[in-house]
Amino acid sequence: MKVINLKLYQFKELDRKAKENALNLYRDINVNFNWWESVYEDFIWLCACMGIKVDFNTIYFNDFYSQGAGSCFSAQVDLFKLDTAIQISGWKQYAPDTEFPFKPLDVNRRVLALIKSGALNGDTKILARTRNYSVTVDLGFYVEMRPGREHVRIFDELDKMEAWLNGIALRLNQHLFSLLRSQYEFLTSDTAIIESELFNEWLFTADGRTANHLVELNKRKSQN
Repeated sequence: MKVINLKLYQFKELDRKAKENALNLYRDINVNFNWWESVYEDFIWLCACMGIKVDFNTIYFNDFYSQGAGSCFSAQVDLFKLDTAIQISGWKQYAPDTEFPFKPLDVNRRVLALIKSGALNGDTKILARTRNYSVTVDLGFYVEMRPGREHVRIFDELDKMEAWLNGIALRLNQHLFSLLRSQYEFLTSDTAIIESELFNEWLFTADGRTANHLVELNKRKSQN
């Protein structure tokens, strides 16, 4: 049997090089759980202020630094609440410092009247595209074709509406991804790691490696 006496240190007691080593070795200490759930909830509440009901279970993202990095989500959309919210920046009741370059819906009001009256029935959605982590939209409107009547103007206005909503959906998805990336970068920053309660409870060897397992082993042996 060989006995080794080993000095252990709190993080603050390590030298500069050992501190750097500890931070790099345990960079993921704050992201070893579902850290993104709070970001999802914030995003859902922000969208709700605009008449967009996001389904928590349809929010997805992949990593932040590869070529295919991105996010996506699915939602039900109330077009009239969304248009009103954009006119008054309604999302600021939840996120007062957030700015969006959204413009009010600019389509023929007669078409909007048809939608509001139910003459044009639709189920408007934002749809997650998980293959490329993006979003698309579906107005869901059905125009009943009547013999001898042209509907070109209605279709033109619906195309404009779809383009308007698609731009909003894409911008919101960019915002979601930005929120996720910012949170991840904060949680893996030196500042967040050093402030971590768990990290500060650990003991380290002189080179910055955690030695808590040695402490526990020594306790067990002492009790035997």
